[in-house]
This record gives sequence, structure tokens and C-alpha cells, in this order.
Amino acid sequence: MAITLLDMLKEADLLTKAQIDEALLNRVVYGGKIGTSLIELGFINEITLAKFLSRKLAVPYAAPELLFNIPEETTKIVPAGLARRYLAVPVKCENKRLHLAMADPANLKAVDEIGFITDHVIRPMITPEIRLLQALNQYYGLEISSRHQSIIEKIGGMQPPPEEEFIDEAKLEEAEVVAEEEWENRIEHYSFDDLSLALIEADNRNEIANAVMTYLGQIFDHSAIFIVRDGGVHGWKGNSHGLNIAEFDKLRFPLDQPSVLQTLVDQSSPYLGGITSNGVNAELIEALGGEQPTMVLLLPLYLSGKLVNILYVDGGEGSLDDHMSEMTRLAGKAELAFEILVRKDKILMT
Repeated sequence: MAITLLDMLKEADLLTKAQIDEALLNRVVYGGKIGTSLIELGFINEITLAKFLSRKLAVPYAAPELLFNIPEETTKIVPAGLARRYLAVPVKCENKRLHLAMADPANLKAVDEIGFITDHVIRPMITPEIRLLQALNQYYGLEISSRHQSIIEKIGGMQPPPEEEFIDEAKLEEAEVVAEEEWENRIEHYSFDDLSLALIEADNRNEIANAVMTYLGQIFDHSAIFIVRDGGVHGWKGNSHGLNIAEFDKLRFPLDQPSVLQTLVDQSSPYLGGITSNGVNAELIEALGGEQPTMVLLLPLYLSGKLVNILYVDGGEGSLDDHMSEMTRLAGKAELAFEILVRKDKILMT
């Protein structure tokens, strides 16, 4: 079995087991590459990460300086849609050879398709995911999430480019492919047992969230799952009358102002009760469709003792009191599903 990036960093005495466990937990909760979690948590810097990625994947490293000032004639070689789809940025072009910074240099389908469409020979390079997202924003208008923007601010912006230098190329090795799962617009009816099976079979965090939201969407008028981080509550997935809410993941609600979200976080326990129609609560109601509910139910999700998600529901048939037991069971199953993802990552490392 190929050695993992975390194995390499641990063998170099750059990570402890506790840090690895926290990084795996961070990735399961917030998504993205493991390297992004390592940088976000402050366990390693981007230069160290890049060097180990380059060694693991046996491809050259595209430093931030190379991504800072790419000529327009170079970025135009790769269409914006193609660059955003495969998270790839052309860095340099020489004699029909296109040096391409990629999130996954081992994605041969991406290499072949970009090479075919651009009529260039592709020379893959590696760069940390966070810098690649920054470059895609600069050259192709890719929107950066608040989480990734915070990481960019933490590590600092790009510096003016020095003389460009490319290291020798080598063969590609198999690397991790991270794909964002598509949220379904049509909700299919299935039972609590079906939900349990879906959670067992989930291979990533989005499949867990989708399974939970599919179940909630058939019972309640409005439902949502939020991520708790950076002193705020961030939207992840929302549903209104059986339909997903567009751009729900762009929402952020502060925790320093009164709201049902703040109450749950402060009390570290489920919230069942009314909701006022002002302040942050008003913003929450508007985000979920604008219908004022008489009662709402919110439940916390914990992972390794840390509050990471909040489930929200309102409306539906009957009283929310009648759903408390069922929702508590659902929250427990979701927590177990996230924990299984962490354990799967640990198994792959051993």
C-alpha cells in the first residue's frame, strides 16, 4: 500500500498522533484536502506541505510566486469552465508544453481532457489546495468560501514572482481524488431504516448530509444542517418544502447576537421552542423561505466532544414535541456516521 501524506509527515516527526487525529476530524467535518486541514490548524506551513506533496506525487511544486503573475495569454489557454471543473491553473507554456498546477495531478482523465481541448502536452504540477483556490479566484472567478478565505488571510497573500524555476518531472503515483457530491433536487420517500443504511454506506461528509436532509425534507416544511466554526454558524444544506435552497452554503450567522442558534450553542443542548422574527432569527427565517414558524427544533451534533453541526427543523404534521425522540436518534446516527469516516481514514493510514 502506498504511503500516505500523513504517514510521511509523521515519519519526519512533523506531526504527532494527536495532531493527525485532529486533522482527520477537521477534514471529515469541514471537507477539502487533508493538507488544507493541516494548514488551517497550524500544524504545518504551506511550504512544508508542498514539498511533501511533491515528493509523494513525484511532480514539480508550483510555488505561490509562480501562481501570482501568470500572463493572460497563458490563462486563456485553459477555458474557465474546464479550470474550475478540475481545479487546474496553467502556470507556464513552452513550445506547446503546458505546465499545469492541479489539485490532483494523478487524475489522468483531467490531464487527457485538458490536453485534448487545449491541444497541448500537459506537464502536471502540485500546489496546496488553498493556493490553487486562490489562483482560480484570481484568474477564473471561482468563488472562495469564507472558510478558505480565512485560511488565505492566515497564511498571507502571494508575493511578487522571483525567477521561475521548474524541478525535474517524474512518474505520477496514485493520489486521493476528492469530488463534491451533487445534492438532489427531488426528494424520494424512504424510511428511518433506509436512512440508517444510507449513513452506513456513506463514503464522505456530503453523502451523510444528503441522506439526513433527504429524510428531513419529506417530514418537515423547512430543514437545515449547519456547520459551527470560527465563532459563527455557517449554512451547509437547506431545504424548503422538499426543494434544496440554492447557495445555502454561502450563509453565515454570528454567535455574538441573540438567536436560537446562539441559545443552542450556549446551552449545549437541543432547543425546542418559539422563534422571534427580528435580528439574526429574522435572517434565519428568511434564508429558509421566509415563513414564520410557531415552533422550531434544533439539535447539536458532536464529534470527539466538539460541537460541529446543528440540525434545524420546523413545520410538518403534528407537534415538534412528537418528533423529539426520532430526531434525537437521527442526530446520534449522524454523529456515528461522521465518526466512522474518521475511523476509515485512520484504517487507511495503518
